[in-house]
Amino acid sequence: MNLNQYISEKLEKLRKEKRMGVYTLCNKAAISYETYRSIRKNRNKDIYVRTLLILLTTLEVSPAEFFDDPVFKNGEIDLDFK
Repeated sequence: MNLNQYISEKLEKLRKEKRMGVYTLCNKAAISYETYRSIRKNRNKDIYVRTLLILLTTLEVSPAEFFDDPVFKNGEIDLDFK
């Protein structure tokens, strides 16, 4: 799994767990729907750290919680340096 795919899937999982709609998340985070849609559909080559932190804050999840996952400890994430 590549990093962007992991981030998009995990954000969607958290959003659904929090029972927050896409438009609600975008409004609360003050990001455009298109920006979130690009992340969600894995269309971005890179996701800005600032955008990710804003989304995590809005979802009330710390970066430490978000990245505390075995895929990072096992080296299963493809960073796609191409």
